[in-house]
Amino acid sequence: MTNLLGQNNSPTNKSFPTNIQEGSEKELNKFDGKVVAFDGTIEKIENSRNNTPFYKLKIAGDNYLWTVLMFKNEANKIGDKVRVVGYLRTNEPNEDEKKYLDGKYMVIAFGLIDFNNSNFLFFGGAGQQKQEWIDGKIPSAK
Repeated sequence: MTNLLGQNNSPTNKSFPTNIQEGSEKELNKFDGKVVAFDGTIEKIENSRNNTPFYKLKIAGDNYLWTVLMFKNEANKIGDKVRVVGYLRTNEPNEDEKKYLDGKYMVIAFGLIDFNNSNFLFFGGAGQQKQEWIDGKIPSAK
């Protein structure tokens, strides 16, 4: 993992914390418009309007969140377990997305880590948030 992050961005045992555990609507309501980080298993993949992956991520039980990445990711497939960080927003699907995008919320992810495959991806314009997450903090919404 250190090779992916570079020498100045070494992770510690506190790196990449999460703040969503179950993904229930009650839990998500507390984070509307804020930065969230959570673990999920990829159940379905669609192509977003920006030609980046749109994942249906199962969190716990029957709870899931549709999560669109702000970057390309060709490494992860259905069944992979990933940790993502991004902005929790109310769903506002376009015509194509209405076919699959259900639920009250979605996440616009600026970071993804796959511990099993040593895959760490981050949106280039989110350097501060990347460092905060590596340092063991939920990134700020700046």
